[in-house]
Order: sequence, then structure tokens, then C-alpha cells
Amino acid sequence: MRKKGLVVMGLVLAMSLAGCGGSDDTSVKTEATTQATTAAKEDTEDKTEAATEEKAEAAEGDKAVASGSVGRYALYEYEANGQVVTNDLLKQAGMDKTYIELKEDGTGEFNLYDQLLDITWKEGEITCYGTSKYGFTVDGDTLTLDMQGVKYVMNREGGSTADASDKKEDKSEEKSEDKTEEKADNTTTTTGEAPSGDGIVSEEKLQKGYVWLSKIKKDQFKTTYEELAEYYGVEGHFEKEEFSEHMGVNKRYYKWISDEDDTHFIYVNFDEKDAENEPGVYRVSGYNSSGFLGSDAEAAYLDELQGEAKEADKENASNASTASTTYEIFEFGSKENSVKVTLDQPESGWSWDEKKSEIIESDDINTFGAGFIKFTVNKSVDKFDTYMDKFENYTDIEDRVIGGVTMKGRTYDYIGYSWTEYVAELADGKAIAIGIVRVDIEDGTMGDKILNSIKFEY
Repeated sequence: MRKKGLVVMGLVLAMSLAGCGGSDDTSVKTEATTQATTAAKEDTEDKTEAATEEKAEAAEGDKAVASGSVGRYALYEYEANGQVVTNDLLKQAGMDKTYIELKEDGTGEFNLYDQLLDITWKEGEITCYGTSKYGFTVDGDTLTLDMQGVKYVMNREGGSTADASDKKEDKSEEKSEDKTEEKADNTTTTTGEAPSGDGIVSEEKLQKGYVWLSKIKKDQFKTTYEELAEYYGVEGHFEKEEFSEHMGVNKRYYKWISDEDDTHFIYVNFDEKDAENEPGVYRVSGYNSSGFLGSDAEAAYLDELQGEAKEADKENASNASTASTTYEIFEFGSKENSVKVTLDQPESGWSWDEKKSEIIESDDINTFGAGFIKFTVNKSVDKFDTYMDKFENYTDIEDRVIGGVTMKGRTYDYIGYSWTEYVAELADGKAIAIGIVRVDIEDGTMGDKILNSIKFEY
């Protein structure tokens, strides 16, 4: 038992050191891995638009040659420092749902411990966060990813190596087939139960829906089929349903299609992510546009949709019930230097992550893509600038009075986030920073209401 625990701990640590961990701890559920941020996604789209347009003009035969690595690859085996983590141990560690999906347009997804990262790729190389590049090779249906000496062996879903675990354990082909049939029998839904419609919407509504899902929705990968169908006002056009052996989930595929041009559509994958506790509930696991560029849709509709969302947030904030709550924030590594922060916390829709000292715009602290307000205590303000040489797009903004203290304001990009931050020295040896990510703090919004309610005790 002790050996297995050490292997799993080594797995988590090695993945963090490989460049997919966060800044606060070595958990794979850290800030850097839990967000494929708006800034990173915009950067990815900018870099891939030209390639996408070029591919659209290419012959289908040429596309097939250039897309030999295209597909979804599920993690089978992991190696670091000479230690091989087997498929069985990966399952026990909860890592078996890790996958990489390489798409034809040069974009893709890296689902790392159930946290989804946007990536770009070319043959032999993937890029995380727009800057971190890692090499990979594809041999048949096996992809091997090398992240600073840490190797992931992944099998293409539906490929000839999908039953590699059976081969390595010298199981017979018959047993492998029996196992597949058993899983299929355990599938909780059938194609006949999947809701379906024509999925036809106006071109404007189609593109607005794409922008709403990618830029407005607080956590698009928690979005249910019903929520997206409600937004569009029609049932999606049902494409197919299947059971993914590697992911261990039922999957459904839908389209919403323009009434002006049926080559313009949004293609959305849904997974039954928790069949045991939420049977029949399908949530978004991936999506892409066809026939139009996401960047064009954003240019046309993002401002309008953000305005609508802001007004809705203000209305919700004015009517929301809150409760005065106090949290004690300690300096990292200290059990003595702390500041007590009292704030009016909404009774629904927000939660507190004690480990990270964050109030998160979601009832679930593990929600992917949720905005947050983070509190950090240090001995002096200059301690908050330790990594200032790595801040990008730094700008000083208007100071703000919070808790009766005038705090210096600034914005910058760091570890994949676009931060708004306020810092101040409260007393000798006590300084505090309040960092805001993806939370609207304009007058009348919930973020503004929370900041205005803050009181410090030190």
C-alpha cells in the first residue's frame, strides 16, 4: 500500500514539474491546470486563424496527409525518473481520464486530470499556454508525449492499440471482447433516448451561441445539453451516441446549423460525466465551429453579449442574499502572520477554497473556468512583486478604497491569467493583495458588491 501511495505522489509531482502545474502547490488541480484562459485561447486563435484559412483552401487529399496525427489519444502509461506507472495505477490515481485531442485546424485539447487545457500543435510538437512547447511522436495509433523527460504513452481512441492493456497482460482476444461487451451492456443510455431536433437557427444566433459558450458562460464544460438547447431555443441535430472505453463515459454529438448555409454549424460533444449520481445528464466536453471563424463571431457579438451578461449580473447582485463571513488569511509558510478578512458572501453561486484563500464564483471549488477573488498576505508590498519580471502587459490603474484602506491598483497577465490586483500595507509587517480573475467588478456587479463589503482585522 505504501509503495502504491509513493508512486501516485510521484506521478502528481512529476506532472506539476513538467509544466502543467500551478504556482501555489504541486497538485495537478492547481490554478495553471484548471484554466484554459481567455487570453490563452485568444492567443491560440490568432496563431491558428491563418492556418485554418489555408487548410480550407487545400484539397481534401492534402488535408488527410497533413492530418495523420489527428485524433483523440487516451493515457495508457506514464514514465518519470525510470518509474513506470501502469494503467491500473493510473486508474487508482484517477489519471485514466487524461487525454490529448489533436484537431485538423492545428488546435486541440489536453484533458489533464479532468482539467481541460487548450493547446495548439504541429507535427511533433504541442504548445500549452501559448508558450510551453513539448515534443511528441506517433507510431501507428500510439502517441508518446515527452514533457521535460516525463513521458506519456497514449493510445488513439478506436485505434488498433486501444486494447493494449489486454495485450500487455497476455489476455486472450476473446476476453478482451467479453470485457468490451460487458461495458457496452452497462451503458445507461441508448440512442433512442437522446433528444433530437433539426438544430436549425439563424446565422446570427448560431454565432452568438458560439461566443456565449466560449466567452460568456462561466464554466462551459459544466454546461448541460439542456442549457445549450435552451439558449438556442431548439433541440440540437443529433449526430450519434457512443461509449468511450478509455474515458469510461457515454458520449453524444450534436450540431446547431445556420438556416442560411448548412455548412455553417457548431459541433458539440457531450459526456455523461457522472452516470452514477447524474444519470442521463450530459455536459459539454468539447466544441468547434465550422464555416465561420470564432474570432469573427467574437468581433461581431462579444461586446453585445458581455453587456447583456453584465446587466444580468447587476440584477442578480441587487437581489442576492448574502451572509457576513470571516476568513483568516495566513502568509505562505507562516502560522503567525495573518489578516482576518470579513466579507458579504452570496448564499448561493459562490464558495470558499480554504487551501487557496479564494472566493470562487461557483458553488463547486473544483469548477473549471470559474472566476475568483484571491487574497494573499505578505510582510511587505514589495514581496508581491517577486515575479514581476514575468508579468506581461503590466498597467497601473486607479487606486481603490477597500476596507477603509487605499489600495494600489494594477493589471497584468501571469501564469495564464489576466489579473486585476489591489495591494496595500496594512501595518508594519502586514501587507495584503487582492487578485481578481474573470470576475466583473464594475459598479453594481456582484464582484463590486463583495469588494465593497470587505473589512480587515490585523
